[in-house]
Amino acid sequence: MMLPSLPFRLSQARILVVDDSELSLRLIENSLIKKGFSRVDTARDGMEALDKTRNAIPDLVILDLVMPGMDGFAYCEQVRADGSLPRMPIIVQTAAEEREFKLRALSTGADDFLHKPVDQEELDLRVRLHLQRYFGMEDMHEVCDYLRMELEQAQKMIAHLQASNIHPDAATIFEKHLDVLKTITVLPGYGKAQ
Repeated sequence: MMLPSLPFRLSQARILVVDDSELSLRLIENSLIKKGFSRVDTARDGMEALDKTRNAIPDLVILDLVMPGMDGFAYCEQVRADGSLPRMPIIVQTAAEEREFKLRALSTGADDFLHKPVDQEELDLRVRLHLQRYFGMEDMHEVCDYLRMELEQAQKMIAHLQASNIHPDAATIFEKHLDVLKTITVLPGYGKAQ
């Protein structure tokens, strides 16, 4: 199983920037493009962002919280409640300093904060950090799925070997290998080996 390189994946990451301010939207979009991110999309309110999220799932969202119509809080709640969407990182951008504001954003599903006006170097570092973690978790799940498939095949082989006249020592050795495979296919929060 071959996984794409991290620099390539970062450059191809789908990033959605959501802000009702045209100036903020363009500054963040241009900054990301200058840093090598080639797939940046934009939305001007929470409802447009929700539509774009459901139609072309982004790998990361940069979200303004205070917008007319559907604000950033409602967007986070909708995205996190939708079981068909992955838990992509959501970085909120805000000028607010109040603790309650931040706690509400975190409780609705935000992962991180950027303060307005957004510092371009901090933006780049936070985006890369969250994408690396997100892709790392995706890779772990993909490897786990692959190992589960291997485990199923091994279980079928055990059943076949047990039904045949194989020497008991050979079956025991094979079962020990199967136990090791079961152990490494369990990821915290991902489920249990079957």
